[in-house]
Amino acid sequence: MNFGKGEKLNHFLSKIFPLVRPVETSQAMNIEHKKLADKIHLLTFENQKDITSTFLRFQEHYESPNFRGKVFSLEEFKEWYIKNSPKGVASGDFTYYSDWNGFNIPSYILKPFYDDKFNPLSKQEKNFLDIFKDEGGAFYIIGVHKKSKIKDQLLKHEIAHGLFYTKDSYRLEVQQTLSQFDDIKNIKEELSLKAGYHEEVLEDEVHAYSIDFESNLKTPIPEKLSEELRKLYEKYS
Repeated sequence: MNFGKGEKLNHFLSKIFPLVRPVETSQAMNIEHKKLADKIHLLTFENQKDITSTFLRFQEHYESPNFRGKVFSLEEFKEWYIKNSPKGVASGDFTYYSDWNGFNIPSYILKPFYDDKFNPLSKQEKNFLDIFKDEGGAFYIIGVHKKSKIKDQLLKHEIAHGLFYTKDSYRLEVQQTLSQFDDIKNIKEELSLKAGYHEEVLEDEVHAYSIDFESNLKTPIPEKLSEELRKLYEKYS
């Protein structure tokens, strides 16, 4: 079959989530919003700059080793990122907007933003919050962009995060599987020191990276671990 870019994504989603809800589009920044299953929301952006500039403070409030759970400005984050990210240290530039392609956050992260703790908000952040203002209960938000050459791989990685957060039985089986492998200590260390993840999300990240067919990590992921976790992913998705 030959698909256009949008059709490829819809075809991929329909295979793993047969009951994908209709697309809603946010006109302010061309963001496509789909609800996968009951509690996982997918946002698809036009390009990398749009998604990174929108998600930045939400994502880093969730999983940054330095800013998790804290209120911070974009300027504060930029200063820290240049001094602590591998590319920032090497170049002296703020490379976040070209470093990341996929994002994921639980819905509780939105609360301090709705409560004006992060004011002033950017236009992108306001638009993002507007998408979910009428959504009730706990849910999970994942994001990808159309320009990524590995969009399907990214989507699988981010959906794995969504399943880990929204499905208790899936998370329990993943944790039981991870507990059988001592090798994940080294993977966690690389994710913490080089990839910039907070210790609280390392277990979830090891699981999502293990499901990737190309994790881009220097630390080898045991093939048996990847095999077992991919089976679980297919079972629950």
